[in-house]
Amino acid sequence: MKPLLFILLTALLAACSAEEPQMSKGNKETAVNAEQPVQQAVTAAGNERPSAPANVESGITPSTLSIPAIDLEAPVKDFGLDEQGNMELPENGKDVAWFEPGAHPGEAGNAVLAGHVDNEKAPAVFFRLKELEIGDTIHLYDEDGKQLTFKVKDKIAYQKDDAPLRKIFGPTDKRMLNLITCTGYFDRDIHNYVERLVVYTELTEQQNES
Repeated sequence: MKPLLFILLTALLAACSAEEPQMSKGNKETAVNAEQPVQQAVTAAGNERPSAPANVESGITPSTLSIPAIDLEAPVKDFGLDEQGNMELPENGKDVAWFEPGAHPGEAGNAVLAGHVDNEKAPAVFFRLKELEIGDTIHLYDEDGKQLTFKVKDKIAYQKDDAPLRKIFGPTDKRMLNLITCTGYFDRDIHNYVERLVVYTELTEQQNES
């Protein structure tokens, strides 16, 4: 991942609240600008990214996410940065956002997916993410039918301003896929959830369409 991108990572962590504007047509949700702790993460982790072993295939551009344990199947859309340098997320509660400037799923690194937990009226795509357990499987598909299978390794809830950016987004020689949404209680004073749930998964299998 490019060092500059670390400056924007808190945007992704801060953008899964149940505020009404995130569901408004024609108004892509953006999050707050990053602060000094994220700039420190640039120094600590942003200057190196291990290369994948020679026998490891490159990652995919994901189009569909399937999680059998929670009966989830959803489209995945790639999102980058808006003109203000913030992370964009879906306008609706049905799509999953892939942080396209980061790692591709299946390659060495931490690929990241994010989704809303709800809106003010109904559950959203990652509403049941908290039900996942270690060992559950997650499948990603590209438009050509290639499938990647990941296994849940850990599930941790962090205070929204204290999530470990290096662990979630930073360089690694493992092929990780990390899923992020909101959790905890909804603080009406700040119009946001107080915690961020991160489900850490690692690639176990890949196969092409038969």
